[in-house]
Amino acid sequence: MSVQKRKKNYFHNNSYNQKKRKQFSLESGMKGFICTCNFSEKECVRDAYKLLNEFADEIYGPDTTKDNGEGKEESEKYDSVNKSNDSDNEDDISDSLNKEINKLKAEYSKPINARRFQVVDTGVKNVIFIRSTLTNPLELVTKIITELNNTKQQRTRFLLRLLPIEIICKANMNDIKSKADAMLEKYFAQEPKTFSIIFNRHSNNNIHRNEVIEDLAEIINKKNPGNKADLKNPELAVIVELIRGFCFMSVAPNYYKFKKYNLLEICNTKESTNDISQKKGDACFEGKKETDSDKTNIDEHSTIEMVHNDKE
Repeated sequence: MSVQKRKKNYFHNNSYNQKKRKQFSLESGMKGFICTCNFSEKECVRDAYKLLNEFADEIYGPDTTKDNGEGKEESEKYDSVNKSNDSDNEDDISDSLNKEINKLKAEYSKPINARRFQVVDTGVKNVIFIRSTLTNPLELVTKIITELNNTKQQRTRFLLRLLPIEIICKANMNDIKSKADAMLEKYFAQEPKTFSIIFNRHSNNNIHRNEVIEDLAEIINKKNPGNKADLKNPELAVIVELIRGFCFMSVAPNYYKFKKYNLLEICNTKESTNDISQKKGDACFEGKKETDSDKTNIDEHSTIEMVHNDKE
């Protein structure tokens, strides 16, 4: 009896979890971010949430969208009461913890579609997609990688690559070409650009790599005949990621300069020899300018002394 009951509960809970996971499924038209890791997907998701929310708050302000105002009002009342009663360090710590808990509760009380960032199961190990309500995911990723490149301070442990995704469509050539045509218009129709097409696939053997690259290159060349392919150092990289039955696409500037958008490699990369040489050259040039200026001052001083002696 007890064994049968235990089995029944086990299968019931398992089916419940499967239904819960299915709420977060990929759909055409989504935007967001592809996150990759080598292991520990849960920790990777935490890294991504923390990083994305921190920089998104800097650019766009805190995410205040909620399903109703009750959570916010209760949180504000709770905070005001705590602030009036806090009188020592222990209360301050307790207040901070409670505010953080209320913040998390408010975040998870939002409807799924209203959350700024929401993880979506891709069905592929170590490849995570985070759906976003942001209209321009590239803007946020550019802010993040530029900051990491300037400071060289590692902000993630498990999250490796962070790719912006502008378009998700079905993984068939007709859909890929039509969606890509609209996306590439704003990047390649005006000034001539050098480009490269980066193709990766996961659990999909229906689409051929060469076919995708040739068709997208043709679209880019039609936008502006001055656009040229550059496999080593392109201005713009067209990202094409096939994941099961979906195609994820975006355009990534300075793809190789920023180490294929690998956050750890960006932080671990030292200054290039060219950059160091340029800085040394600038320093030498400044030193030469100062030396020449000093020499001119000495010559002027000597000339003044000679004129003064002649007058005497």
